Amino acid sequence: MRTFHLFIISCFLYTGLQAQPGGKSVAEDTTRAKDLEEVVVTGQFKPQSLKNSVYQIRVINRDRIEKQGAVRLQDVLRNELNIRFSQDLATGGSAITMLGLSGQNVKILVDGLPVTGRQGVNNEFDISQLDINSIERIELVEGPMSVIYGADALAGVINIITKKADAAKLAVNARLHEESVGKEYGWNQGIHNQQAGLTWRKQNWEAGASFAHNYFGGWKDTAVGRELVWHKKDQRLANGFLGYTRGKLSLRYRLDGMDEVITNPANFLPYPDPISGDTLAYNQEYLSRRLMHQLQGSYFLNNQWSFQLQSAYTDYRREVFSTTLNKNTGETRLDMGEGRNSVVNFSGFTLRATGAWKMNRLLSFQPGVDINLDRGEGERLRAGNNNVNDYALFLSSEITPSEKINIRPGLRFISNSVYEAPPVVPSLNTRIRLSEILDLRLSYARGFRSPSLRELYFSFFDANHQVVGNPDLKAETSHSFTGSLALKKKTKEGMQLTAQLGGFFNDVRNQIDYVFTQSSDTAKLYNILKSKTAGLNLTTGLAGRHWNLAAGTSVTGFYNDQFEADKTLNELLWSAEANLTATWSFTKLGMDLNLFYKFTGKRPRYIASGQEVVLSRQEGYHMADLTVNKKLTSFLRLNAGVRNLFGVDRIRASFVAGGIHTGGGLSVATGRSAFASLLFNWNKK
Repeated sequence: MRTFHLFIISCFLYTGLQAQPGGKSVAEDTTRAKDLEEVVVTGQFKPQSLKNSVYQIRVINRDRIEKQGAVRLQDVLRNELNIRFSQDLATGGSAITMLGLSGQNVKILVDGLPVTGRQGVNNEFDISQLDINSIERIELVEGPMSVIYGADALAGVINIITKKADAAKLAVNARLHEESVGKEYGWNQGIHNQQAGLTWRKQNWEAGASFAHNYFGGWKDTAVGRELVWHKKDQRLANGFLGYTRGKLSLRYRLDGMDEVITNPANFLPYPDPISGDTLAYNQEYLSRRLMHQLQGSYFLNNQWSFQLQSAYTDYRREVFSTTLNKNTGETRLDMGEGRNSVVNFSGFTLRATGAWKMNRLLSFQPGVDINLDRGEGERLRAGNNNVNDYALFLSSEITPSEKINIRPGLRFISNSVYEAPPVVPSLNTRIRLSEILDLRLSYARGFRSPSLRELYFSFFDANHQVVGNPDLKAETSHSFTGSLALKKKTKEGMQLTAQLGGFFNDVRNQIDYVFTQSSDTAKLYNILKSKTAGLNLTTGLAGRHWNLAAGTSVTGFYNDQFEADKTLNELLWSAEANLTATWSFTKLGMDLNLFYKFTGKRPRYIASGQEVVLSRQEGYHMADLTVNKKLTSFLRLNAGVRNLFGVDRIRASFVAGGIHTGGGLSVATGRSAFASLLFNWNKK
């Protein structure tokens, strides 16, 4: 397995630069795909073209994911404007920021249904736990989607659309991926991923299954002894689906499973244990398991009426397992210290039923019912009933007075068993076709984020942490505005030109945050803050027959937490971003070359340091991936490249206090790495 790089190189040398007989080349597939209009489903009455949607939606298709050689969802999303990530080195998770708002406000969906399993002190979902190999495309909706998808959709929605069986009777796919982590690579170092799957279709039936093993050996970097800067992660991901379609009826069941172990080895303490006199190291493992069932059905009665039913049930288990390693004897024992071991179980049930009624050419309606039941139990949750039940009715309509105007108002009515929900959540989205090539979109939405079960009932005490939940929390609410002007035009030379100018503004109230009591180090959650974010962005693209170039820039204003205490400070602190994607296809060689680049600008922030408020700066950085895809045979393809070309690992985070400049390091990546993947795709028509 670890000699896979040599095998890849041998395959490449063997095939040389010859064109492959039979089938379509990578370049030909890419070129023809450009001419197809993107179809989106997130928040729609029915699947429709991206151009006709009233929402601002970005689509990342499978072709883009494979060209980038992504092993995690984060590898793909980090190149997008208005999306940022931070790494939790303690738990191995990745936290996301979207439109200047934290990942608590981003709704993660799989085929339109929410995923259970937010974790960590910040209550964010770790997107690295989703299988990148099962994704067909990603739909990103910017701005509140609270009317359609309820809580946690204040910043937007990331909808993961999974692969389906295509026209082939039988299709088999597999992937072997080897990658260094910085300069580290070996049997227990680097990234070693394997995946295999198949899909089958016959008449009205379709089925499929996939299994993936992802191994990340951690990253030692400057750490000494047994410690790792980034902790080791071992994942096993499996899924399967069964679908039936006949006439107007469609049914589909899907099962996703995840088993993950994150290992945090510690150095031996410099002093002996006061009781045993032995030298000990305190190790921790984080064990996560998720099993998600989905059942979806739709029925198209006629051209006026259609119905859809979606349901999901998820079991999620998170365990912290701590041990001590005796340097003198080599013996490993369970660590019985306070807060060192725990098991927490969460379960979530979702039921969504919607109907679509096209009354006439001018008016359509979509009524719906949305039920979400969350339950949790474990040592770190309060004793007793830890349930949060959310019931909602929503009604959306589409008004099309002409082919050039589409207006979509919506209302959501909420009842919750625990928190005080807004009595009604409204939204208004519009699309105006100014010309054949120019579209204007304007929207307002009343967003809300409910306090999660963890924020209400989760408490954690050990030697270093004292965190307390608050069952009296209220829902966060916001007034949000978004707008965009989009251009799409074909030139006389056959090229396609696209451009979009957009902006957003969010005014958030009752923001939930931790407050430290003066008498102790205990942190408790309260509704104490208000927050605002704003931004502007400009994206452009130009595509020819064999090449594609896209570039964009944006600036985001993050709320200054110290503004209420000192009105002389700026209310918003601004940070810039820029990205670039360039691809070139060599048709005769069956090969394409790709560059993915993202600049994340410095982010200023005022923080309290003792009795003083000081300006902190998180420095900017550049990230880029360079990849090549080569078709070896009709069913075998090579994907190789260099990730993080500029070798970013830690960025400088500094502040000025008392006239003295102080600096520190923030770990954001693991340095420059090389990777190679061998992809197998075979199908029988």
